[in-house]
Amino acid sequence: AVVSTQSGHYGRGVLHSLTMLMSLAGRPLCRLTRQAIKPIIPTLSQVSHLSSGSPVTHWKAERYVSVLTFGAIIGAAAYPCLAVDHSLAILIPLHTHWGIEQILTDYVHGKATSKICQVLLYVCTGLTIISLLYFNQHDIGITQGIKDLWNIKQRDPAELH
Repeated sequence: AVVSTQSGHYGRGVLHSLTMLMSLAGRPLCRLTRQAIKPIIPTLSQVSHLSSGSPVTHWKAERYVSVLTFGAIIGAAAYPCLAVDHSLAILIPLHTHWGIEQILTDYVHGKATSKICQVLLYVCTGLTIISLLYFNQHDIGITQGIKDLWNIKQRDPAELH
């Protein structure tokens, strides 16, 4: 069956998926009105309760980090500063860590191999965060480093000889 609304038709599967997604989050992801879709921004108190360890809480933490990473990237483009660079130095490796952790969970089998890979992932993530924070504090920073990479001009091959 297809549900009809004033704005169009939605298949049953889409509505079911949205309902499941909203129930996993524990609250609606957005408020649907006739005028627009208004996203709900999490408050600091909601973000601070993300360390309980349940799968739903971990899922929420991943979503918050994704949104915060996107905001930090926009912030770096609009207003580059040390605070934004530090947030990128933490958020990007954390986001990447969770992605690689999920890949390891799905594809690495064996108790010992899995443990070794997990430990290596934590070490790499920790070293990446420390290195990026050091780069921000003692060098040009992530934002300026990326700008400099974009501005590298290719040399004419005739100049090399």
